[in-house]
Amino acid sequence: MAFDRQGLRSALSDLAEAEQQLLLEQLHAVHFSGCLTATARPAIELAPQLVELAAQFSIAPISGFNVGAVAVGTSGQLYLGANMEFVGAPLSASLHAEQSAVLNAWGHGERAILALAISAAPCGHCRQFLWELSNAATLAISVAHTRTELGTLFPMPFGAARQPGHGLLDSPTIPLESLDPLGGELAQRALHAAQRSYVPYTQDAEAFAVECANGQRFSGRAAESIAFNPSIPAAIGALNQRNLSSSRDDSIVACTHATLANGHHSNRELTATLLRGVSQAAIETVRIRTS
Repeated sequence: MAFDRQGLRSALSDLAEAEQQLLLEQLHAVHFSGCLTATARPAIELAPQLVELAAQFSIAPISGFNVGAVAVGTSGQLYLGANMEFVGAPLSASLHAEQSAVLNAWGHGERAILALAISAAPCGHCRQFLWELSNAATLAISVAHTRTELGTLFPMPFGAARQPGHGLLDSPTIPLESLDPLGGELAQRALHAAQRSYVPYTQDAEAFAVECANGQRFSGRAAESIAFNPSIPAAIGALNQRNLSSSRDDSIVACTHATLANGHHSNRELTATLLRGVSQAAIETVRIRTS
């Protein structure tokens, strides 16, 4: 999982030297978090040329197929994404690069994505997941040298379009409270992340927070799809944020799982399976409810 510095530089070799240096300075920063904020040209123009860079963050021990994606936020920032596979877990737990980039943007507080650059056309699973964005129909999709829109790639989606202010990235917070004492900052972080869950179909808010040996903390929250199967559990969201950061090689020493006390479904067993593959840390559980 460690950074391959030569791989990062090689992925940027088609760019001008000054542009390479600007990006490498951000990639090598102590607290790099998968987000590129400084670019030498418009982000939407640069994004397709960074897909190979994003693929450097891929973890694909099963397929060996490394995929990268780059999301362009309305803020002008670029968000890397890469696929993740988990040995010992169901294949359905795999995170696709497009999903990874969207979760990364969401984790950074981005409210909308203008474009998504990828190396190949998104699979049906990802097209359905992307339909949860409130601007899904007009989302620009760049594949190699071709640019189109999600609405063109997905002419007969399952489910109605999400309205502005009610999509994956821009939905309102959920008022939640803990039923258990919040023993520390990690539990507080999990509760706050749960409040940003996107769960319009089950209302089962969920969050997962991890702390690495270097003190860095990462959190993920539930992201639902109307088709259910493309939905992403909170633990995968947290592991995605860690993987796209400079802490991707630092061991996880603590983790907290915030789950709804009376939820309709549970990701507890899947979460435990995922964590066993990357850490020996015990999982603290915090029960939450709507307030």
